[in-house]
Amino acid sequence: MADPLTALAMTGATTLVASMATSAWQSARSRTAALFHRGGEDERLVGTRLDRSAARVEGAAETDGVRDGQIGRWRDDFEDLLRDHPEAEGELRGLIQEIQRQLPPVRQQWVQHITARDGGSAYGAQGPGSSVNVHHHADSGHQLPLPHGGPADPPGSPGSADPADPAAGNSR
Repeated sequence: MADPLTALAMTGATTLVASMATSAWQSARSRTAALFHRGGEDERLVGTRLDRSAARVEGAAETDGVRDGQIGRWRDDFEDLLRDHPEAEGELRGLIQEIQRQLPPVRQQWVQHITARDGGSAYGAQGPGSSVNVHHHADSGHQLPLPHGGPADPPGSPGSADPADPAAGNSR
């Protein structure tokens, strides 16, 4: 798999399948069909195969497995094209770059669950722009310690906070 043509075919297939069901699809479809047409294939038939692949991806309940299957299918087709027509390499690279520019940006979302038990406290944050939500829950008569003051700190003491003072960090 270290073969550069195989790697390029895989990149092309991954990028093509990633464009399915996005606003980049129509451009990716027409450019891919034209690329295979210059390799000697009927552009309409390639377009039909592309449409079939896109319909499978769009209609799948479990898209990861379907996408993997379509990536393998188009990887093989791109690899055959490159082996039969090495001059298509530059055009495939251009196609990949054009599609990648049109794809929506990748969004990452992290979910973190932190559990504190038996009166413990737990806090966590991830990445830039993260927010921390702290939920206190007391079971049957157990008092949880409150950060930055609480009932044990009399008003005006160094650890207490005035609930009406927004600068004290008490937002409700």
